Amino acid sequence: MKKIIILSFAFLCLFSCSSNDSEVVGTDGDEVVTDGSGSDGESDNGNGSEAKDPIIGTWTLFTGTDGVEVTECKKKTTFTFNEDNTYSQIEFNTVNNSCSEVVNVTGEWKNEGNNVYNLRRDGFTSGPSVDFEFSEDGKTMVLVRQTYVRN
Repeated sequence: MKKIIILSFAFLCLFSCSSNDSEVVGTDGDEVVTDGSGSDGESDNGNGSEAKDPIIGTWTLFTGTDGVEVTECKKKTTFTFNEDNTYSQIEFNTVNNSCSEVVNVTGEWKNEGNNVYNLRRDGFTSGPSVDFEFSEDGKTMVLVRQTYVRN
């Protein structure tokens, strides 16, 4: 229980201040994977038409910062980035031998360019700017060495 409280506090601290440096978003060091970049939900795809921002979609945690596939419980952890520039993060972890939701956060995202996204949690005036890496096929994203797959 003490570990959950400490991890939750660390997560709250992460989103309570802004920074231009990459920051860990997951509370247990797991990686987040996304599939692209753009600005305010759309970007120029090179032929003059607008393309959907690659971050848009629902992403499920797959590997942690150690590169090892996470447990079935942690695989329920998701980030959902919507076209209206809102997001939600729901994180699961095993607590007292039971898979439990330990984080449920909503907020707004903004593409700052070069695969850097600002994530501002609801109720806060600013949030961290985070570097995302997207696979060429758009099926995975990495955030602070955590890998997520597109649902």
